[in-house]
Amino acid sequence: AMFASASSRILVRTGVRYYVSRAHPRPVAEFPVFTALDKVLDGIEERKAKRVAKWERNAPARRAKGIEDDGPYRNQDETVELAINLNIDPRRPGQALRGSLRLPHGTGKTVSCLVFSADADAAERAKNAGHTAGGEDLVDRIMSGDVALDSFDRALATKDMMPQVQKQLARLLGPRGLMPNPKTNSVFEKAPPLLDALEEASSTITYRTESAGILHFAVGKASFERDQLLENMQKICQEIQDVKPEQYGKGKKKKKMGKNVKYWLRAHLTSTQGAGVRMDLRTLDPTSPFFMREPE
Repeated sequence: AMFASASSRILVRTGVRYYVSRAHPRPVAEFPVFTALDKVLDGIEERKAKRVAKWERNAPARRAKGIEDDGPYRNQDETVELAINLNIDPRRPGQALRGSLRLPHGTGKTVSCLVFSADADAAERAKNAGHTAGGEDLVDRIMSGDVALDSFDRALATKDMMPQVQKQLARLLGPRGLMPNPKTNSVFEKAPPLLDALEEASSTITYRTESAGILHFAVGKASFERDQLLENMQKICQEIQDVKPEQYGKGKKKKKMGKNVKYWLRAHLTSTQGAGVRMDLRTLDPTSPFFMREPE
């Protein structure tokens, strides 16, 4: 028999009662990192097969409208994403984690950058690499609306350009997450280090803690090898552990942090169009003996 109400539901099976309510939620399955990745990749392959089948199924309708296919179906290469919920409060001093890291195998994404440099030679080299670069002239073009900021992923600058960028472009770049910042390794003393960072831009990701203590990371494309995605994930987890603040927790401000306060709360792996898979934290926490291993 089954009894349901607005607040809870009681399931009676073979004389045993299972309570499902806010206080007694249905348990969510957690999977080791290898199993979670396999589930996400399997879901991606299923969606790719469905897209191809739909494309072929609609071929007669396209030909009836006079639309000719210019080649085989170009399937979507979804991005594998990792979301980590930490026991931190970004509103407290020292707990607002923010930075950047270089992934061993990159993100698989072509990054478009804004480069602010008064060095004409450096700006020209950045332009030849496919980026938008300049000094005061670039600032003026952005202010006049000639440069569409929504098409850029990152912004890099030399230190001598920062006063002008902060004064004139902070309100435009800040809300888009493009404001150069030393914490994200996007401000450089001179042009040569900036150009080196520009070459590594496609392998570098930035992160910033959300209000609930959640961090989002692009691990790589589904077309990557399985081991490449695992190595990128390992690098991300190690980075999160390395930047662990001395004091953390979401409790009351005046309350001291206890000895057994957890730093890692939850983690989910997903893809661009896939459902999230909750992961076993033992296989993600670098301090665990089961880090990047199957739990025994």
